[in-house]
Amino acid sequence: MRLLLTGFEPFGGETVNPSWEVARAIDADPPRDVEVTTLRLPVRGRISFARLIPALEAGNYDAWLGLGEAGGRAPLSVERVGINMLVDGRGAPEQTLIEDGPAAYFSGLPVAEVAAAITSAGVPAQVSNTAGTYICNEVLYVVQHHLATRGHDLVSGFIHLPFLPEQVLTKPPGTPSMALATQVTGVRAAIERMRALRDRRG
Repeated sequence: MRLLLTGFEPFGGETVNPSWEVARAIDADPPRDVEVTTLRLPVRGRISFARLIPALEAGNYDAWLGLGEAGGRAPLSVERVGINMLVDGRGAPEQTLIEDGPAAYFSGLPVAEVAAAITSAGVPAQVSNTAGTYICNEVLYVVQHHLATRGHDLVSGFIHLPFLPEQVLTKPPGTPSMALATQVTGVRAAIERMRALRDRRG
């Protein structure tokens, strides 16, 4: 399986982003029978159109998995749905991602199955019904729209990750975090389930 694995640059004053650290670690030691290509995305609105979709089209991939940071969440969150909205959080009016596009797209993953696979690997996971309204939501929605309108059959979805332990040292006590190695184990389990799903499709 040829996988495009995307993460994001640090943002919000952070010096690391777990999504990119996990992507790098998996790229260095990919699961069996998975050829991984990583792409680091900047954190700014509508980047999917400029960076992600061109990369997806150029690579002839079998699968895409997006990773993002969700500070404040404790488990890995397998996202169910992306909505046709972008809110940049800086006071700008909300934007429609795709004019005349559907209100939402479901992930291209069996989200409960993937969450269960992560949990079976010993990593806390949940199905999430909101990917927010910023870039993580954007990439999920835009990729699913791209695939749906072009008839591409890619196994595809998005997982939000907790803070890394070093990120919470200066945050309020009790802020959730998860070790990098644990996050890598969980995402590897998700990718292995994606590979099995791709193999079933033939």
